[in-house]
Amino acid sequence: MSYPLPIIFIHGFNGDPGDWTDGGFRQSLIEHGDLDPELVRLFRYGVAEDGTYNNRGDARQIASRLAGVGVNEHDLPSCSVDRLSADSVAKGGPAQVTLIAHSLGGILSRYYLSRREPDEFGSVYGGKVGRLITIGTPHRGVDLLKLIRFAPRDSLPWRLLRLLESCGLAPALPAKAIEEWEAAMNQRQLAERATLAPELGMPGTRVLLTDTPIYQQLAPDSPLIAALNRPGTMPEGVECHCFYGDIRLRLTVCLSPGGFTLLDETVSFGDMAVPADSGREIPGAQSTPHPFVTEFSRSLTLRVAPAEPEARSLWASLPETSHGKLLANPAVQDAVLALLND
Repeated sequence: MSYPLPIIFIHGFNGDPGDWTDGGFRQSLIEHGDLDPELVRLFRYGVAEDGTYNNRGDARQIASRLAGVGVNEHDLPSCSVDRLSADSVAKGGPAQVTLIAHSLGGILSRYYLSRREPDEFGSVYGGKVGRLITIGTPHRGVDLLKLIRFAPRDSLPWRLLRLLESCGLAPALPAKAIEEWEAAMNQRQLAERATLAPELGMPGTRVLLTDTPIYQQLAPDSPLIAALNRPGTMPEGVECHCFYGDIRLRLTVCLSPGGFTLLDETVSFGDMAVPADSGREIPGAQSTPHPFVTEFSRSLTLRVAPAEPEARSLWASLPETSHGKLLANPAVQDAVLALLND
């Protein structure tokens, strides 16, 4: 007999409910956790005024669907936390619902949980959530237009590398190699973000995603992010867990093998869309970080002399983990299942 555990899966920015089934996430939890599939539901964002799926509107309005506000009878069972709670109790399961949210879904969940009184959309938290699990959620906001550099250009080590190259004392051209790797990684970041937001900042599109309410609400300095990160916003009794990707690169430049180190930088690319420091915790609340699920490292050494061929395809050798692939990652699925079985 399957176990009656009420769960709502909430997808992320520019996605759809199929994100939880395409990579086998929902199926894996149901099968390996022996869960009642009727109580494992996929949240829907609803329909926008133009008739399209509403994944670019106001995050607060979308979050109100968790409170069952403005939801038609067809979508109500999958969206309403209180409805799922009642259905679980009717089957002999717990009243407290587990929210499992990817990316923006975590912000929607947190906004719903923050509502002590109804907002302008009528959203108010009913006290029926026992656990929140976020995966790749930008709790401190995210700027998808900002790219990450390997080494600060105004730092003394960088200037010294440039000086050595200009004087002909660095035949391996380490600074040039770093710039090439950096450019390649920037392309990887842009490619990953294009899967998340294909119209981001592209002129000629119907609507620039940078002009949509949701994208603006996800900015690190947005009023919504600031309000959610105030201490005491998360209700007591909600157990919070934060899964996040962290692709790290340690870059080392030495004068010679085992010799003096000119540059030693460790750079985090997060999951190529959400920075690790934005995804690892819920500010102002108690939350458990899960950084090992998608954490990878790569160590490189560039020698200034003697001149030897150096691998320039750093980006090609990085592990295949990214924001859009977290849900299909078996390690993430297994770790979430372990939490549910705890």
